[in-house]
Amino acid sequence: MKKLVLLFVVVIMNVTFVSAKEVNPVDDYPKALKEISKLLGPLNINEEFERAVRIKFTAMVNSDNELIVLQVGTDNAAFKKHITEQLNYKKIARETMTPGKEYTFIVKFKPE
Repeated sequence: MKKLVLLFVVVIMNVTFVSAKEVNPVDDYPKALKEISKLLGPLNINEEFERAVRIKFTAMVNSDNELIVLQVGTDNAAFKKHITEQLNYKKIARETMTPGKEYTFIVKFKPE
């Protein structure tokens, strides 16, 4: 009888641990990059620049699948404003990025 009760407790504990395990979504970095490129759209700033500019920025997704720009790696206010206005709090597809995890992207702006 003791063995039967012990076996029952072990089975219940295993089922509890298996059901409590949370499945993390898989990051789809290329899909996220395509969505961010689409959200950024064409560059609409009044400044002229002569050569291509590469800007590194850090972003994350909140629990509502909204993109939040944390840091933009440039001193140019026009580029910084463009990136934050175009990306901040915009919805992104559910399975592209894990909520709460920080991601770093590099965008390249070319002169016309």
